[in-house]
Amino acid sequence: MTHFEQFKFALPYWRKAWGFIFQNKLGYYFLFPLIITAVLYFSSFFLIDTLVDWLNAELLAFFGLDKEINSADGGGFFPKLVHYLITIFGWIAGLIIFYKTSKYATLILMSPVMSALSSKTDEIITGKKSTFSAEELLKDIIRGSALSIRNFFLELGLNTGLFVINVAIVFIFPPLDILISPLSAIASFLVSAYFFGFAAIDYTLENRRYTFRQSIEYMRKNKGMAIGNGTFYAILFAIPVVGVTLSTILSTVAGTLMVNAKDG
Repeated sequence: MTHFEQFKFALPYWRKAWGFIFQNKLGYYFLFPLIITAVLYFSSFFLIDTLVDWLNAELLAFFGLDKEINSADGGGFFPKLVHYLITIFGWIAGLIIFYKTSKYATLILMSPVMSALSSKTDEIITGKKSTFSAEELLKDIIRGSALSIRNFFLELGLNTGLFVINVAIVFIFPPLDILISPLSAIASFLVSAYFFGFAAIDYTLENRRYTFRQSIEYMRKNKGMAIGNGTFYAILFAIPVVGVTLSTILSTVAGTLMVNAKDG
């Protein structure tokens, strides 16, 4: 199959995954990402709030405004303005960083659950019961986490490269912005979708004892399938909490179904 044919082949499996989950009474798996995501959101927002408070204190002290802002009248208009600007931009920066890193943090934290779900799905499809081993589970968690970290830096590098190229072209010839910016946004989305799909499909390859290198080679040959699986993941992930809950579970089952359908 061409990469485009692989992409079309992958798309229906999200719908099939939804039916498969409830037909086989696997709906309780949705509770795991819901709990993990809630904890991740709470802890991340607490961390951002703490860092913004620290940044405010340090910068106000650096500009000599800390005594004014702590005075009875709040130091007047300028210190308050500086305080609000630091808070606003600090939160914006924190939320952007959180959004960029949370998907991989979620994948790492969800690794044991997604691995177990993929194994259970495989077991239902093939009828072959997998044996549990604490040692193998630990290896799988380490492998899944290492792959997520690798993919995070690759995605970050590729998207940064796309951004730099976009800025350079627009700087050299501004009228091209109307064409280049949409193309750059589409390319960035496809890059993210590929790595999302890669992560979800890899749990099936992990259960089949593919090595790290074999898994990477498999995904290079099946880029269209990875992008097809990752497309819905990327769209759903933009929805706070609910999207993450649905995307992690559905993409894992869809990935397992499509690998079994393609490779047997």
